[in-house]
Amino acid sequence: MAVKRLSATDATWLSLESPEMPMHVAFLMEFHSPDGDAEGFVRRWHARHAAPFTAPPPWNLRPARGRLAESLALVREVDEVDPADHIRTWRLPAGTGRDELVELVTRIHREQLDLSKPPWELHFVTGQSEDRFAVVLKAHHSLLDGVSLVRVITGGLSTDPRARDLPPFFSIGPETGLRRERTGRIRALFAAVHGFFAILSGVAGAARDALRRKAGQPTAQQTYRQPPSVLDGPITGARDLSLRRYRLDEIKRLARAADCTVNDLVLYLVATALRGYLTDHAELPDGPLTAGVPTDLRDGDQRVGTRAGLMFTALATDVADPVRRLAAVKDAIDAAKRHMGAMSPGAVIGYGLATTFPWVLALLLGIRSAPSSHPMGISNIPGPRDTLYWDGARLDAMYPISLLMHGNALNFTCFGYRDELFIGVLGAAGKLPPIEHLTAALDAAVAELDGLLAPATAVGQD
Repeated sequence: MAVKRLSATDATWLSLESPEMPMHVAFLMEFHSPDGDAEGFVRRWHARHAAPFTAPPPWNLRPARGRLAESLALVREVDEVDPADHIRTWRLPAGTGRDELVELVTRIHREQLDLSKPPWELHFVTGQSEDRFAVVLKAHHSLLDGVSLVRVITGGLSTDPRARDLPPFFSIGPETGLRRERTGRIRALFAAVHGFFAILSGVAGAARDALRRKAGQPTAQQTYRQPPSVLDGPITGARDLSLRRYRLDEIKRLARAADCTVNDLVLYLVATALRGYLTDHAELPDGPLTAGVPTDLRDGDQRVGTRAGLMFTALATDVADPVRRLAAVKDAIDAAKRHMGAMSPGAVIGYGLATTFPWVLALLLGIRSAPSSHPMGISNIPGPRDTLYWDGARLDAMYPISLLMHGNALNFTCFGYRDELFIGVLGAAGKLPPIEHLTAALDAAVAELDGLLAPATAVGQD
């Protein structure tokens, strides 16, 4: 079995794994079966893929055991993957509602992956109706991030509703060795050296910003600046999940009227929802809460693992007036974008690693109450605009579900598919008020903004 070493970023995700902090990401997908027989579809698919098989990376990568191997973040390629170790089926009682589905998905998501095997699972859920079934695909963050997980999922789907016998998700992997073989050893060595110095420049930039922050000077990236809040401190393994979906054309219409991007608008909506949620159900801090916003750095890079940077922005949750709040959110994220835009991808990664290092090191040492660089994550993953099918089953919904950490008790992840924006909001259960209150506040934030921008959005309409 070949042995590989994970990157520094992926090694961090693996080393942080614990019962309180399962380090996996997931998608909940809802399908409409082609013949109206959801259970038959799942049974037939499962029968076709019941035998052990040879899988490509990352689906065949298992964390190596032993103190030295774990300290070096080594993974082994297994010769065969046994579907029985990774595929589960669930059946909800007939007539079960959506709340019961979300409750089951929450239970599935909060369970750790088995690191003695390649850490991924595929869960089928039937029973809600005769013609519909759900699928939860979860994978460890050291092997796949949200963007790469979307790529392998869509690689196993088709825009043709008549296509059958499509390759399963776990038979599809990024190209792992072609780049090096094509470029040659000298060019690969040059790229490695160049990448090292790029990361080093990002580390130096993070160090300079840390000194500025200590001196009370402003920085574009808002790290370690959040006020005390209910989001701080340790969490347990309990999770609270709430899902939302919005018409993407409505979100884009609001973004155009607000003269901002969809990503910027999502930040504003989250800020507004948080303000209402904390005011009504906890305590609103006097200062602005901050968030880490991932940015994809792949640019065609298909290697296994994660390759993302982090921007750190203020959310203006302390600003009462919604118009001023929107302007403040835009100003903060624009400053963070300009700062990151001046860096190379390697420097962005180095900046993020160095910035989060004090927090992550404390977590590795068992200090669960260490200050975090940011108390929540907010991300937006682009998805396909065409309707996709899985052996004829139509994909109707696709909700992203991320992860939580000590000091990072809340996560919003958005995913655009077809003409809708799907949002998965994950919170630390028992620590935060029910997350359904937060997504209800998100609905209210959309309605409020629509009312505020009504004159602008009406221009040009029939």
